[in-house]
Amino acid sequence: MDFTIVTPSLGQLEYLECCIASVADQEGVSIEHIVQDGGTASFNEFAETMSKRWPDRPNYRRVMITEPDSGMYDAINKGLKKGTGRICAYLNCDEQYLAEALAKVMDEFRKQPAAEILYGGFLVVDEKGELVTAQRPVNMFWQHVATSHLPNFTCATFFKREMMEREKAYFETRYRACADAAWTIERLKRETKMGMMADFIGVFVEQETNQGVKKEGLAEADAIRCRLHPCVRSTAFLWKLMHRLRKLFEGKYFPKRVSYDIFRQGEVGKRQHYPARWVSPFWVSRLPIG
Repeated sequence: MDFTIVTPSLGQLEYLECCIASVADQEGVSIEHIVQDGGTASFNEFAETMSKRWPDRPNYRRVMITEPDSGMYDAINKGLKKGTGRICAYLNCDEQYLAEALAKVMDEFRKQPAAEILYGGFLVVDEKGELVTAQRPVNMFWQHVATSHLPNFTCATFFKREMMEREKAYFETRYRACADAAWTIERLKRETKMGMMADFIGVFVEQETNQGVKKEGLAEADAIRCRLHPCVRSTAFLWKLMHRLRKLFEGKYFPKRVSYDIFRQGEVGKRQHYPARWVSPFWVSRLPIG
C-alpha cells in the first residue's frame, strides 16, 4: 500500500461520513483507511452503511474497528501499527482531504526523496463549509512550537513508515490534545528531514469542540511550556517574532485566491464546489497565537 490513513473516532459520526468519503474518492494511489473507534454507540451499524456507500475496490480498502482505548492518540497508534502503507497520516473525524490530495502528496515525495515528513497547506472552513482562512505550510523550529503553537496541521501532514519505525515515532498517549505538538518538537530536535509542498491538501472544520482550543488542550500546552528550560521560556517572545518574520519573508501572509471541493454533511453523494475567492491568510479566531 502507498498510504495508511488512520482516523481516531469517538462520536461525531456525521463528520466521520464526510471524512471517509474524502479518502474513498482519492485516485492514483493505493490506500488503506483504518478507522479506529473508541466505543461509539451504533458504530457497527454505521460501518455497515459505509461499506455499502463506499465499498472496497482495487487500491482502496477500509477497516473500521471499535474497541476500548485510552484516548485519541492511543487509537492513532493502534491504527498505525495495524497498517502497512509506506506513507502514513492521521485524519480526524472533522477533517477531510481535498480532491486528488494523496496523488499530489505521493508525487511530492518523489520530488523530495530525502524528506521523511511532508507538510502541505490546509483550508479552515466553518460548519457550513464556508472558507475561514487558507494556511500554507511554514518551516518550523522547535522553540517556537514549544512556546507558542503548532503551525502545520496534521490534516496536511504525512510521514514515512520507515522513519516512524526507526525513530519509534508514535504519539505520546499521556496527552489528550497536544501529542501532535510534542511529536513535532521531538522530530525537530532529532533533525528529521522535513519537506513542504505548495498545494492545499486537507480541510479543518472550525468548531467549538476542537480539542486544541478546549481547556484541556490549553492546559496541556501550558504543561509542555513548563517543562522547557527557563532560557527558552523567557525568550518566547523572540521565537514568536522569528516565526512571524519567517512567514512574512516566505510570503505566507499574503492573501490567496482559492477554490475547493469538499463533502458536506447530509450531501455526501459528491463533493460540493466552492468557487474561487480571495481569502485572508489570517486565522482571526486564533490571531493571538500568531
